[in-house]
Amino acid sequence: MRFDVYFITDSNFGWTHEELAEMVLRAGIKVVQFREKKMSTKQMFETAKRLRKLTEDYGATLIINDRVDLALAVDADGVHIGQDDLPAEVVREIFDGIVGVSAHTVEEAKRVEKYADYLGVGPVFATKTKKDAKEPIGVEGLRKIVEAVKVPVVAIGGINRKNIEKVLEVGVSGVAVISAIANAENPEKEARMLLEIVKRYLR
Repeated sequence: MRFDVYFITDSNFGWTHEELAEMVLRAGIKVVQFREKKMSTKQMFETAKRLRKLTEDYGATLIINDRVDLALAVDADGVHIGQDDLPAEVVREIFDGIVGVSAHTVEEAKRVEKYADYLGVGPVFATKTKKDAKEPIGVEGLRKIVEAVKVPVVAIGGINRKNIEKVLEVGVSGVAVISAIANAENPEKEARMLLEIVKRYLR
């Protein structure tokens, strides 16, 4: 499973989740994760439904962050869970779509590997987007995890056009970005440029 550029929506940059999703989808990105911490469940459901429609229109994959119930409710393609969410083995039992799991260390990665379709590994670099982000693992920490597991690894955390090639050199299956695109003057243009770099590299 190739991920290329995996975009995570965030409504803290002056755009709505839907506006950002549409821009990156127009740019050719094929995986969008809906991540939201402040809305009510009902609002999240309504937004996720609109994102489901958008991703279907563009033939793209929709992943819901944390919430298996929402993923099931809107018929999303996948769910992404962290170490403090429902355990991966439980999610695997109740959800038959794509299951992504966050990992910060080789131990965490190896423990959840058999339940995950891919691992979200990081933060590789310092990031301001996630308030509770752990210490950056750096490119070497990322490399250790990529070498320790057999499932695809998507790198996340502080990745942008300046450092993306260092990350790709490690052998990841994709890179997840938020602010590199959402905070750009022209998110669609930035998404297109990042995607070009990643595709050139991974092919």
